[in-house]
Amino acid sequence: MTWYATFFDDLYGRVLADQFTPALTTQHAQIVKRLLGLRRGQRVLDVPCGQGRIAIPLAKLSMDVTGVDFSQPYLRRARRAARDAGVSVRWVCRDMRDIEFHEEFDAAFNWFSSFGYFSDRDDLAFARRVLAALRPGGRFLVEGFNKTWLLRHHLSQWEETHGDVHVANVWGWDERTNRMRDVWTMTKGQRKVRRSVSVRQYSGAEIRDLLLIARFERVDLFRRAPTPVRFTANSRKWVAVAHKADGATLRRTKVRA
Repeated sequence: MTWYATFFDDLYGRVLADQFTPALTTQHAQIVKRLLGLRRGQRVLDVPCGQGRIAIPLAKLSMDVTGVDFSQPYLRRARRAARDAGVSVRWVCRDMRDIEFHEEFDAAFNWFSSFGYFSDRDDLAFARRVLAALRPGGRFLVEGFNKTWLLRHHLSQWEETHGDVHVANVWGWDERTNRMRDVWTMTKGQRKVRRSVSVRQYSGAEIRDLLLIARFERVDLFRRAPTPVRFTANSRKWVAVAHKADGATLRRTKVRA
């Protein structure tokens, strides 16, 4: 069984809910909107969408949003939150590697370091699925930790309390696969669960190369901040905005082929 099949349970859901204030969520949604150049009525794919934290604010900003996630409990929470917010979002329960949209969206995004859950081959396949889901000229935003920064500054272990859940984390690194391998212990009252996490970490250059191999035409890199600025090797996180070729470019490519 893969690690993410059990990690995203109710305890981690509580941790997530406590981590992000409404103001911070609004800030993140605005970053996504700005970097993707979103306009009212445009169709946007949030994959994976989790509990709808970014999808719902974008729907409030008059975007036509589709959220995809494999977790039924998270999608149930997302549906309730959307109803409470008075917005309509299409929710789809599916593994993000298995999306089958065709030129349906103006933009897509993968937020909160959710890229790298799978093998390198599957990460590439997922990027290609997103490319197919985008209309010509569409944009794909991906956000994640900068591997270069992470290897210099990571803590071998840390502890935090989020609401009524205490988290203890032990950090590990696999040099052969470039994967962060953490062990999380989450405790709520008498309940204690231990979960392993394995996420492929990319440098800015590596994520750009992967998205170009996936056949995006151009990739712009930013450093995630309240106001995104250009990425450097010392940035803690990267935000990549990959551009699908527009209709004219695609037609020229087909003629040359």
